[in-house]
Amino acid sequence: MTSANDSSKRRRLLCDASPDACCLSGLPNGVLTNVANYLDAPSRLFFAAALATHQIAAASDERNTAIVGNEWSTLDFGDIEKDLVVRLSDGDISAVLICIDAVNRVKRLKLTNCIHITGTGLEPLRGSTIIEQIDLSLVGKHQSPRLSSRPPISCKLVVPILDSIIEAEGCSLRHVQFPSVWRGRVEFEQFIGRYNEMMNRGGIINCAKCNTRLTTESVNWIDNYGIDRIQNYTCYECLKHYCEVCTDDDDKDMLSYCILCEKRLCTDCQKTKWCICCDFEYCVDHMDFTDCSGCGVGLCKDCIASDSNCNKCYKCEEYFCECNCDNQIWASCDSCKKNCCRECDEEDIWTHNEKNGTDAIQFCDDCNTCYCGKCRASMCQEKSSHMNCAGCIQLAGPFFLEENKTLRNENKKVKAENETLRDKVSLTQNHNNSLKEQLQYQMEKVKELEEKMKQISIGGKDE
Repeated sequence: MTSANDSSKRRRLLCDASPDACCLSGLPNGVLTNVANYLDAPSRLFFAAALATHQIAAASDERNTAIVGNEWSTLDFGDIEKDLVVRLSDGDISAVLICIDAVNRVKRLKLTNCIHITGTGLEPLRGSTIIEQIDLSLVGKHQSPRLSSRPPISCKLVVPILDSIIEAEGCSLRHVQFPSVWRGRVEFEQFIGRYNEMMNRGGIINCAKCNTRLTTESVNWIDNYGIDRIQNYTCYECLKHYCEVCTDDDDKDMLSYCILCEKRLCTDCQKTKWCICCDFEYCVDHMDFTDCSGCGVGLCKDCIASDSNCNKCYKCEEYFCECNCDNQIWASCDSCKKNCCRECDEEDIWTHNEKNGTDAIQFCDDCNTCYCGKCRASMCQEKSSHMNCAGCIQLAGPFFLEENKTLRNENKKVKAENETLRDKVSLTQNHNNSLKEQLQYQMEKVKELEEKMKQISIGGKDE
């Protein structure tokens, strides 16, 4: 009876409860704000966005501000856990932008890792006059924008939103990084022209280095040719503008272009280095470099790995660029391409093999060939080889002698090991013989004991 009454009470309580009491958004703002204080900024952002889908618009602004705060001048989705961001939809992006009132607050937007959006989620930014930078490349810092799979971000859907921004009076947009998949699209090419017009109409823009005016009709902030479609004259990080002289002049060299991340960066924001072999420039945080031992210029890790455009001395293992320091390489094997620099290969070494080993790279005056000892000896041993001149045979002689000496030493070592093994076998055999003798002695003793036991047993029976 008591159990039935308790069940009825529970049913009445559930029926009398307010619908909002069963929903998180129904809690007071103070409670939700206190809960949000235990979260980091990105988590508070998604917390508020989730609540916004269940609350009325009148209470939304006040609650969102209390939870996420006002400091959202920069919104970089790269600050959020990647496993979460890659699953975000356009609806999620839109909810986040609405939640922080992005059209009136966000100055820099970077859609890092938002690889599954079409771009409709950017609608809350329409007509923004405060935004200064939009990065649509979908990748993070020092990452290539050329994704392995084609992202669905749509030029047709996003360009109208960008147009609403550049057409707005008081537009503050200074830099846009576009998705690589838009290159070649008609809508994109047409937008480039409108973007250049916007940049040139917005008052006077001076070079941050020399104060030269950039805003002339001839300035193309984004080129209408080429395949990269990267904004010129503007640093991706600090958004400062630099004139063509300060961008291209080697003496000033204020603005560089990294071929991998496809961004222009000033020297104050990011150090870059130029590889003398492949003739490309890279962010030093993006590419590892080794300096040429001859002139000190950089050699990128890709060129060193391929070893096609740089020389490595096989003795000191230093690298020398082919462009400026090719004369530092004193000799190179025509077969295996092994190199030796001047520092390691003095002139007297050519006639004194003991200084450099029999594998030294040597030049034959008779047939005008240059080979290391190993390659020359190998060719001299081949019957079909052209290596039959007296000079090559003479140069290969020390290598054969050294090889013969090595083989003799190895033979002696093998013989010594065989002797050791024979001694061990002999010791083992002697030990086995000793064990056999002991076993035979023990068996004889056992037989004697058995005989005595029989005699004792017979004697007892007679009694």
